[in-house]
Amino acid sequence: MGLLDFFRFNSEKRDNGQNFLRAHSIGGYGANSGVAVTKESSLSFSAVYACVRLISETIASLPINVFMEEADGDRISQRTHPVYKLLAKKPNNYMSSYTFKEVILTNLLLDGNAYFYIVRDASARPIELICLEPSSVDVYKHEGLLYYKIKEEDTAILKDDILHFVGLSFDGLKGKSVLHSQNATIGTSIAANVTAGSVLGNTTQVGGIIKHPGKLGAEAIERLRTSWNNSYQGAFAAGKTAILEEGMSFEPSRINAQDKQLLESRRFQIEEIARIFKCPLSLIGHLEKAANYSSIEALSIDFVRYTLTPYIVNIEQELDRKLFRENEQDNHYVKINVAGLMRGDSNARANFYKQMIDMGVMSINEVRQLENMNRIENGDTHYFPMNYAPIGETKEEDADTDS
Repeated sequence: MGLLDFFRFNSEKRDNGQNFLRAHSIGGYGANSGVAVTKESSLSFSAVYACVRLISETIASLPINVFMEEADGDRISQRTHPVYKLLAKKPNNYMSSYTFKEVILTNLLLDGNAYFYIVRDASARPIELICLEPSSVDVYKHEGLLYYKIKEEDTAILKDDILHFVGLSFDGLKGKSVLHSQNATIGTSIAANVTAGSVLGNTTQVGGIIKHPGKLGAEAIERLRTSWNNSYQGAFAAGKTAILEEGMSFEPSRINAQDKQLLESRRFQIEEIARIFKCPLSLIGHLEKAANYSSIEALSIDFVRYTLTPYIVNIEQELDRKLFRENEQDNHYVKINVAGLMRGDSNARANFYKQMIDMGVMSINEVRQLENMNRIENGDTHYFPMNYAPIGETKEEDADTDS
């Protein structure tokens, strides 16, 4: 069986599957909630939208660089390297570096896969990265080799010419979509969101009721309503003291049991979505359970370590494998810099930098670079305390002095 025949055979076999047709005939994944869970519908729920934006925009905003590692372990920035220009400046004719990274993460988060076709010049250097819609790409193994096929095209693309960022996977060939694996949770959240909108849209909501012991005419009621709203409605009137005459009283409206249950359900759904995407609630605007600034700062650092870092390593390793030529594979690599995200407040950073400089680990210019400051003359010198010495040497020197 030829390669293209292999593709056609597998496509026909897949298209005959009832599960495949049932899942894709509505443009997404079916859920018990009765809602089609697609990329578009999932993003209509604010928690999903916030989590996807938080992760994709944070990583997209990080600087990306290319380094060459020398024999002694030192690394040299390669800002003139073609791969650097491709990743940090212009991945293609319609994307910036920021958009390129954001698209990778958005597809990876929702589809479990992100694909870019690598356009190369005559010397096999990558010159352009073309985004492919994840749903249009199939992955196949044939006679021990990995191929990619664009649907509706009888063209097989070798694995070395496709950047394939794989999410959570059982076989390493294709990632699992969160819309599929978590379709019940996300579908329920979408359905509840629609229900909440319908309930609130069809429910009379009033701020309170003014009671009068007598009977008021239509004109008197309208004058009273206008006077009350003019005096006590709006942000600038908040906290004013209301004065009531003629035995009138004000009774504020109270939330009923149904509305309270709806709010509790929405809170739980937000927490579930945040748990799926591993996002701290405070970073997606859900501040009810946020404690103090120090705890939020600790959560933010954990977010970088346990949520962002796996995606960053995934992206770096795939870029390293596919974009460098064979003679560069051993000593060239891509690095996405997260140092800025790991910084604490100004006092914590100052103490950390002082310790690094005092121990000779960092130079002044290295500190200034992390703080986005220009280099200074003689700022590359490393200092260390003169009273430091290896264990054992001090006793030997003292013995020599005594003798």
